[in-house]
Amino acid sequence: MISESSTAIRNPVPLATLLISLALIPTFIFWVGRQEKLGRPAIIPNSVWRNRIFTTVCIGVFMTWGVFNAIETFLTLFFQDVQRISAIQTSVRFLPAPITGALANILMGLFAHKVRADYAVIFAIVLTSIGALMMCVIQPEWSYWAAAFPAVALNPIGAEALFTVSNLVITSVFPARLQALAGGIFNTIAQIGKTVGLAMSGVIATTVTEHSRFEHKESPEALMEGYRAAFWYMFAGSVATLLLFTWGLRGIGKVGMKRE
Repeated sequence: MISESSTAIRNPVPLATLLISLALIPTFIFWVGRQEKLGRPAIIPNSVWRNRIFTTVCIGVFMTWGVFNAIETFLTLFFQDVQRISAIQTSVRFLPAPITGALANILMGLFAHKVRADYAVIFAIVLTSIGALMMCVIQPEWSYWAAAFPAVALNPIGAEALFTVSNLVITSVFPARLQALAGGIFNTIAQIGKTVGLAMSGVIATTVTEHSRFEHKESPEALMEGYRAAFWYMFAGSVATLLLFTWGLRGIGKVGMKRE
């Protein structure tokens, strides 16, 4: 609701929902901590976060998945609302994304045991950051091949590579009895990150468009100001993820190697 209009935060329903949600986060942490201390089942035990590598991977996938899905959404809006391209033409322009995403998964699966995991993930995030930067500087009159094509092609690489490496990391840092739990937590965090990333970028785009210098807020020029601000936010999030992995995954070495 807030992403549709920034003034919606003043309404009782979204404001109350947001405050209750924020209050439930520490409540949940306290509850599962108590459950774990008493030896009872805990949905997400607080002890799993003591593993630096797993915590880094979860924070990273939260941010990366948010950036990945937000860029895809705003690319669609850019094509249709700013460049006034039809839905079919927009769909055709997204064809490079599944190709590069599939290639990233295949290559990571083939070479994960031969290269250091932190180097592989950092390189993939760098490529995604470049794609986000291309959309920050793009001009609506530019050809698709000038900036939009590399942005579409590079966007999935970071998320797909991280997803493959993360599953291998989980099997490396946790015993067999905790791997299913850690995998469930990882996937949950990824979905939450997607939701938060879309909402935050939507709020930024809407707010900037509402305060744009153009009188008609639905015009391509006004919308582009909001979309550009959202792309800068996504680029910043991708760079922040890059810095996080540089610190948090240091010394992780190779993953996915066969152990007798």
